Amino acid sequence: MVKIAASSDNHLDVNRQDIDEVLAYQAQVLNAGGFDYYLIVGDLFNDFRKTIDFVERLQSQLDDTIVYFVAGNHDMGRQVTETELENLVHPNYLHNQFVDIPGTDWRLIGLNGWYDYGFAPELPVEEAEKFHHGRFFDRMIDQSDTDFERYQRSYEQLSAQLAKGQAARKQMLVMTHFVPIGDDLLPNIAQPRELVNAMMGSPRTGELLEQTPDVRHVLFGHAHIKAPVRQHGQVLYDNVSVGVGRRNDWLAPTFLPSWEKRLKKITI
Repeated sequence: MVKIAASSDNHLDVNRQDIDEVLAYQAQVLNAGGFDYYLIVGDLFNDFRKTIDFVERLQSQLDDTIVYFVAGNHDMGRQVTETELENLVHPNYLHNQFVDIPGTDWRLIGLNGWYDYGFAPELPVEEAEKFHHGRFFDRMIDQSDTDFERYQRSYEQLSAQLAKGQAARKQMLVMTHFVPIGDDLLPNIAQPRELVNAMMGSPRTGELLEQTPDVRHVLFGHAHIKAPVRQHGQVLYDNVSVGVGRRNDWLAPTFLPSWEKRLKKITI
């Protein structure tokens, strides 16, 4: 039996948390729970180096739990280039990589992901691009490609990882920051909601996952939405985001119990 915990969108700087306190609390919960893996599905900080430092410090405080993370758009905002995000070799960073879980036929696959405006199909491309580069947080991200080019690279990476998993006859658990299904996104009825939806992810991601018979579970974040597990075909989708307190995203009055309430627990 393998125990997995997962969380995303902790936004520790935006949420103004005491990092030492968070590290001690999360390490205590994860150690007490006897988890084999803790998966962080993006958006720890608005700074990639702070994210790396947090992950390394958390890992050092865990008994037997291995931490893996992918980068969310906020992690990408400072102290990292597009090239570094694609090529970084770090024991806890799982972008465009996989880990086979010993003693099982399960494989963990990690992908940062991106978006192609597919969740706002009626929105003119030029309006989405203007929002991205003008008012949206992602204007800060180092990016030479268009959003369509960046998303296509992500799509091809995911396709290749899924094909490898199929060839190896693995059941697959995928962690990717951006939204793969539109079930719980608010309707594209007016700006700025339509503009925000354009930056959420892509329905093409979900279609690809559901076309791969051995994909069983998908963890994602980015949209701070509290929703039940969604099932499409053979795939279970879990949004594991904690969110931002001042926007009333939390499930408790303060961050740490909110994180614990939102902590996804999976046994395989």
